[in-house]
Amino acid sequence: MIDPVSAQAADADPPPAVLALLEAPRALAEYASFVAIARLLSVGRDGHGRPVLVLPGLLADDRSTRPLRRLLSFAGYTAYGWRLGTNIGPTRRIIRGMDAVLDEITDVHGEPASVIGWSLGGMLGHDLACRHPGVVDRLITLGSPLYSTDPSQSRGSPFYDEYAAAHLPEYSRDRWRPPGAPSMPATSIFSKTDGVVRWHTCLHPPGPLTENIEVYSSHCGLGCHPAAGYAILDRLAAPTNPWPKFVPPAWLAIHFPAQPDRSQESRASGVA
Repeated sequence: MIDPVSAQAADADPPPAVLALLEAPRALAEYASFVAIARLLSVGRDGHGRPVLVLPGLLADDRSTRPLRRLLSFAGYTAYGWRLGTNIGPTRRIIRGMDAVLDEITDVHGEPASVIGWSLGGMLGHDLACRHPGVVDRLITLGSPLYSTDPSQSRGSPFYDEYAAAHLPEYSRDRWRPPGAPSMPATSIFSKTDGVVRWHTCLHPPGPLTENIEVYSSHCGLGCHPAAGYAILDRLAAPTNPWPKFVPPAWLAIHFPAQPDRSQESRASGVA
């Protein structure tokens, strides 16, 4: 087994530069594929109007999650953007704003909401779910470095740090760490060819309510990637008690590499 301390030191670097350079063209191709088959992905799905809150990534807003929310609507869910403008991190306005949006959604629907967060949005979604136990029934994150231990593990860190002075003190880098095992099902969808964050930092430790689903995707295309879209719809449709782990159908298995054994990776590897 990899020594955690050694692995942590070795992993304190961003993804290879070539992956970062390929982010834009890959994301455009993934978006085009997603638009072409979004309705096909939703065939046979019925979300019964259940609420889903979708949180954007760093320096993104609700426009970035519109394709995913459209897919959710096709599948019969009631999809919500966060309506808080550009995501600049855990400021007082954003933390309180997410609380208010979640309260509004659950009041309207009279049931818990599912939360999907992309990159930094997934980290904020994890925090939101942990602060509102029982109000979020499941969490799905897309390329979210939940377990980062070093800013160098993400190419987004310099942009995040530009707004650090506006962040709440309890969300400083040295204090903001995900708590223990989640109390609701939590799925991390990640890519080993992510050009922004080290994929190791996105992996949940093994547990009855956690799983990691690998897809072949860029970081900027995870929210509009056909395989990620299929996995999201599958996880939203799954019962929460008992909660079955994701098993891709045979005809799609080629798009989902084998899930890594998190115990064989550094438990200390981080996210940026």
